[in-house]
Amino acid sequence: MGNTTFSGSIRSEAGFKSVTKNSSTGAITDGFVVNSSGNMTNTAGGHLQYAAATGYGPSDLIVGKGGSQYGTVNPYAESSTQLFPLGAQLHYGNNIYRYGQMGSGAVTAGKLVQHAAVIANHTDMTATATTAAGETAISVETAGDTDITLNQYADGYLWVNDVNGEGQTMRVKSNPAHDHSADPSVVITTYDPLKTALTTSSQLSLIANPYTGLIVAPATETGCVMGATLIDMTASYYGWFTVSGPQALLSVGTLVVGNIAVRSGGTAGGVAPATDNLLTEIGEVMAARADTEYSLVYMNLQ
Repeated sequence: MGNTTFSGSIRSEAGFKSVTKNSSTGAITDGFVVNSSGNMTNTAGGHLQYAAATGYGPSDLIVGKGGSQYGTVNPYAESSTQLFPLGAQLHYGNNIYRYGQMGSGAVTAGKLVQHAAVIANHTDMTATATTAAGETAISVETAGDTDITLNQYADGYLWVNDVNGEGQTMRVKSNPAHDHSADPSVVITTYDPLKTALTTSSQLSLIANPYTGLIVAPATETGCVMGATLIDMTASYYGWFTVSGPQALLSVGTLVVGNIAVRSGGTAGGVAPATDNLLTEIGEVMAARADTEYSLVYMNLQ
């Protein structure tokens, strides 16, 4: 039967199925299924994709390795091109992964990664003019001569860090290429509107999407841990980073089964025993191995 359009509700006591038919054998295979109780299953996994629209940023949730009809979902693979929105979430078994892009350096498997550090000249910027609540085009005065490339901050965040309107955080939709030496003013367009007006005394700051330009988590923190590499990652490539569940991680010092593992303060990308509460908690040790080997840690960063 071809496509059919109905003006009323479609009802079935036994549920609904989307099936495929083998062209050679005629065998029928269930795909998307809604059973008689209203429960949904999908033999190929599932992908809830929310495309960007006016006032709404993109968001993706994928269930299952290979669980997307839009692109190949494999946490054990990388690609030179972007397949999913940065920060997209993948649930696979006991693990949760986030989609991201490495920065300019290659990274081996089992290393913690951190978001790129904020750019000083793109923080503590004053609002160009009084800006009313409800606005999504927000002009700011960059604080120094660091240029901005086209959409460098797309899907990142603009926040009001001081004075009128402080505490607000908006997701960035776009920004133009900007030459500070020509004019310090630049308009940042957000998906989300201001809820409290700004004045020319308001101070604002920018940060790129935390899953772009990822770097090995340095011993001296310049940002927060965003996940861990599951495979060897090529510089500037895209892939999936573990944020929750069992993950082999570089051990620094003597880890103890059942104890907390934290970001290492001495070795980039590694985890160490928790000796104080000043370093980021990564998870609990499931199986400990010797210093410089890789222990299994149940991560809890999601």
